[in-house]
Amino acid sequence: MNSNLRSRINDASGFTLVQTIIILAVIAIVSAFAIVSFSSTKATLRLQSSVRILAGYLEKARLDAIKRHGNSTVVFTSASTYDVTMDFSGSGTASTRTFPFESDVAIITTPLPTVNFNWRGRTSACTLTFAVQNSRGEQSWVDVSDAGDVTVNSNVDVLPSATYATVTTNSGVDSTAVVSGSTVHNNTADCTNDGSGEAGPPISGGGAGCTDTADPSAISIRKNGGSSTQITVTATNTGTVNVSAPINLRVTPTSQTVTGGGSVHFSITSLNNTRGTFAVNFNSPCTTLTVLLTVTN
Repeated sequence: MNSNLRSRINDASGFTLVQTIIILAVIAIVSAFAIVSFSSTKATLRLQSSVRILAGYLEKARLDAIKRHGNSTVVFTSASTYDVTMDFSGSGTASTRTFPFESDVAIITTPLPTVNFNWRGRTSACTLTFAVQNSRGEQSWVDVSDAGDVTVNSNVDVLPSATYATVTTNSGVDSTAVVSGSTVHNNTADCTNDGSGEAGPPISGGGAGCTDTADPSAISIRKNGGSSTQITVTATNTGTVNVSAPINLRVTPTSQTVTGGGSVHFSITSLNNTRGTFAVNFNSPCTTLTVLLTVTN
């Protein structure tokens, strides 16, 4: 074999090896992106499936209460499991079964929800709202209105915009029966409490000599940056106050140094449309203070 032919063969072999390495690298990169995308899709589907199944059992429990002319309940026993009490067998007798969320899906509102449907399929709360989240931070929320209507990722508190005009008197109409105005009605105004947690007394720290407080201990803000609130933490000892909150809330700053007997202030804003009541924890030098923050429309 002459030298020219041998050189061409070696060149061809070398070029093929380089190609193989490049192809393998491209395959590895594409595979990595595919795996990440697949994992993200699975997490999203687990969240959607969990919420859909929960909403289905809420609807079933409501209809069962009406059918039996009794009570049916859906009670969360942990952040990822709930008990449904209703007539599962069609015998007319209620029993309780436990259902779990999909893996990595959990309730992030507080306290854990309890939904009780009476014989008319109604609840005692004006609107019960609670939020669910997966490991990727994706969120979904469920509303159960006082009429028993179950909606997912909707705003049941707000009615469609409708104005009303002044009604003038004429023959046959009592002059005192005049309705005036042009206000757009917002059903939220009818609800002083969304049913997902009532304001408690100011929360004080525990332990010997620890009298830390967070004020207010419970407050409401509007969703998606519609409003913000300020929390004042007063600490007994000098140190750092660190904050932990669900990812749908922005707390600024996330930590502050406080002098013993002094106070520091934190601002809280909603970052998206997720509604419900959430626990914001302020870890002070001697205890943990929990503020219940309700996000509304």
